[in-house]
Amino acid sequence: MSRFLANCLAIIVLSTMVHGADDAKSTVAKMNEAWLAAYKAADFDRLAALYTEDAVLMSAGREPVQGREAIRNFFAEDFKYFPKRSMTVKSLRVEASDSVLVDSGEYRYDGIDTEGKPLHITGNYNTVFKKTDGKWHTAIEIWNVRTPEGSK
Repeated sequence: MSRFLANCLAIIVLSTMVHGADDAKSTVAKMNEAWLAAYKAADFDRLAALYTEDAVLMSAGREPVQGREAIRNFFAEDFKYFPKRSMTVKSLRVEASDSVLVDSGEYRYDGIDTEGKPLHITGNYNTVFKKTDGKWHTAIEIWNVRTPEGSK
C-alpha cells in the first residue's frame, strides 16, 4: 500500500512540474508576441512598458542601456536608421521559478536602411522576465549577432 501511495505522489509531483513548464512556455510565448507586435508597430511606449523600470538591455556591440525610458529611446533611435524592418524569435529553452522566467533562443532580423540597403542578421538571445505586482516584465535582455547573411 505504501508503494502505491508513493507512486501516486510521484505522478502528482511530475504532472505539476510538466504543467508548470507548459505555463512558463506559454507565458514566454505571450511575452514574445507582445514584444514583436509593439516592435512591428514601432510603438515605443508600448515596447518600453514591457520592461521593468530598472531593466538592462545589452545588445551586440553597444554599451548596456538601463531603465525603461533609456530602452524606449534606444529603440526609437534605432528605427530612424532602419525604417523597414521585421523580427522573428524562436524560443529554444525556457527555465522558470516563482518570479523569474528565462527564455533562451535565436532571432532573425530583416531590415532595409534609409539608403535602401538590406540587412539580414541571425543571432542568439537571453531574456530574463521578472514578475512584479503580478505581471511579467523583461528585466534583462541580452543578444548577440551571429554571422550576418551574405558574409558567410
